[in-house]
This record gives sequence, structure tokens and C-alpha cells, in this order.
Amino acid sequence: MPVAQGPKFDLRSAAVIGGIALVVAFGLGIAALFFAQSSGNIEVRLGDAAFQRIETDRMAESIADQGPVLWPDVAGGSRDIWLQHVGDDNGSGWTAFDARTTGASRDCNALWDADARTFTDPCTDTVYPETGEGLPQIPVFFDGRELIIDINGVHNADQFQGYLSDEDFARLEAEAEAEAG
Repeated sequence: MPVAQGPKFDLRSAAVIGGIALVVAFGLGIAALFFAQSSGNIEVRLGDAAFQRIETDRMAESIADQGPVLWPDVAGGSRDIWLQHVGDDNGSGWTAFDARTTGASRDCNALWDADARTFTDPCTDTVYPETGEGLPQIPVFFDGRELIIDINGVHNADQFQGYLSDEDFARLEAEAEAEAG
């Protein structure tokens, strides 16, 4: 007596169906995020709000040897920043600032001139001091060993009172009062 054969397993069909299922699931996930965000129920935040855990001893040594550090914005290219250290005390003298003026193209990133110890905007020939004064500044906090660079400006000096020396904390408080006042 003949035995009927069962259905054959077709690898190509299974792969196509699996691929379609993944695309549909991805589309539904994106749609859910879009609707949740537009209704105000969810906040999408990619990455940290601040650079953290920058060891000052090693970084200060590197800057002294090779100059300030340029961190390019790999996500969108709109926020390249410089980190600079001036002085002999690794617990102070830190500045972080945008590499170019607001609205300028990426071709206008300020360039470090080690001999003159200044930054120069290649588009306008504007010269900035080694602290980057004149370029948009980014708050830098120190916890006794590591730096926190508040790239998004989401913190205030009160949140970092334990991280700062009393002198630096008093300076930040005075700056905040001057801005508010």
C-alpha cells in the first residue's frame, strides 16, 4: 500500500517568509515609537547626556604632549568639540567648547596652532585664545579624578556640588546668578 508523502520543506520559501516577518515587525516597532513620541509618552535619548569618566591625569598629559583634543560629532557632524587643559594642576584649567561658531559649516572648525597657542577659524581668520573664549562654551565639571563634560547643558552646578572644588563651585554659582540676574 502506497504511503502519501508529507509536505516538503522549502528553504527558499522559509527564508522569504522570515524576511517579510522581520520587515513587518521592524515597521510596527518604528510606528509604535512614532506614535508614542508624538503623544508625549516617551522621550528618545540616544547616548549619554554628558561625556563622563575622562581621567584627568592621562588626558592632561596627552594634551600637554600633543595639544587639545578634537572630538568630531560622528552622529550628525553638527557638534564637534575641543577639550583643552591649561596649567599644571590637573584638577582645574579644563575647558570644552564647540569647534566652530554657531551656524558655521564644518569646514570652519577652529584649528589649533601649537606655536601661537591659539585657535584660528580658517573661514574668517578669527583668532581665539587657548581656552576657546569666544566660541560656544560647554560646562566641564571635575569630581577629583575624572571630568564630566555636559555636552547637552542638562545639568547645573548644584547637581555637581560634590564633584567640584569649593572655588570652582562658587565660580559656577556666580556665573549662573549673573546670567539669571
